[in-house]
Amino acid sequence: MKFPVEVLNGERNREKLLKILEDKFCAACIGRQFGMLGHGLTNTERGKILTEYASKLTNLEFKEPDVCTLCNNFFKDGINKVVNSIVKKVGNLEFNTFLIGSIVSNGMSRKQEEIWMKTGIEDVESIKSEINREVGKRVEKLTGRKFDLKNPDITIIADLNTGSIRLQIRSLYVYGGYQKLVRGIPQTKWVCRNCNGKGCRVCKGEGKLYKTSVQEIIEKPLLKAIKSKNSSFSGSGREDIDARCLDYRPFVIELVKPLKRKIDLKKIEKQINKSKKVKVKALKLVIEGKQLIRRIKTERIDKTYMAEVEFKQSVDKSKLKLIKGIVAEPILQKTPMRVVHRRADKYRKRLVKSVSYKLLGKRKLQLRVRTEAGLYIKELITGDEGRTKPNVSDIICNKVKKIKLDVIKIHTK
Repeated sequence: MKFPVEVLNGERNREKLLKILEDKFCAACIGRQFGMLGHGLTNTERGKILTEYASKLTNLEFKEPDVCTLCNNFFKDGINKVVNSIVKKVGNLEFNTFLIGSIVSNGMSRKQEEIWMKTGIEDVESIKSEINREVGKRVEKLTGRKFDLKNPDITIIADLNTGSIRLQIRSLYVYGGYQKLVRGIPQTKWVCRNCNGKGCRVCKGEGKLYKTSVQEIIEKPLLKAIKSKNSSFSGSGREDIDARCLDYRPFVIELVKPLKRKIDLKKIEKQINKSKKVKVKALKLVIEGKQLIRRIKTERIDKTYMAEVEFKQSVDKSKLKLIKGIVAEPILQKTPMRVVHRRADKYRKRLVKSVSYKLLGKRKLQLRVRTEAGLYIKELITGDEGRTKPNVSDIICNKVKKIKLDVIKIHTK
């Protein structure tokens, strides 16, 4: 497409062009001042057309300067140096798409503002926009990767003040379900608060309060495969440390700054599930988008629990049928004492959908309870010193000595 020189027939545009030509700009920097006109042209092509037009208009010869006073010959020489630095920087990365960002030099920024003050900003494209586009085109050609404005695997920032290249690597998000087959491990890492992970007497030099977690077991083969160091774990709720999860709980694990993006997730599953002492199993691992984290955290899913409860006294059989009464009305729970130090101390109403029981011994009872999300099961049984009402302990008039708890069904939609 040719540049529509007829738009310069107006006196204001002609004056703008002649003012720009006073400043000894290269063709790219001239063309950029009219960058919104004449689509399908590079700014360099646009600038050459404009210079020829001005020569015919004034009968003067406008030569391109040896050094552009705006970009300092960036579009002639400097751009190749930046592109080569980028290609070298991303050489060891595995990615399909990228985005270019830039921090323009102080001199460029100052000169750009001066010319805008003199000629105005109508029809102008910023120098940063052109740098990003032109660098992107060359990186695309040299690497075979695609420029992507919406959801790039990596964002490349070229700082023209320092000459440095920085990379922002988009995380990978792996979705799946996990079973926790043992008691005594948390869902996520518990960093020692006393030393903030550095290692101290409290954590016995480990930097964390538990030797492992669901997160660490799942992340280990994943991080190794993509050459990453850190992850962030989000589950659809969480079971207590001393509870097992025998159904598959949905989760998303964010793998931060991956150097590799291709993962054999079936192989990873086997590595997790066939270790010598299987503590955690993973199922149906797939790559997903970040937006799934929000859904997992906000989705309200019913859960069914199996609790083996040991009471302090013999169970009165005649009172057991009263337990089913907890289905008839909402359970009013105040934040349990065991977690109130890290959660808001407030009341909440939750429903018990179903309950059944089986006497296992004089002082032992098995309870199967389905509840809506957010109900604290242990406190439903113990009463938590009156903070949960109604509760099983009050109903059968017997204090609880010990509870073994399992999540046996997660009612995903």
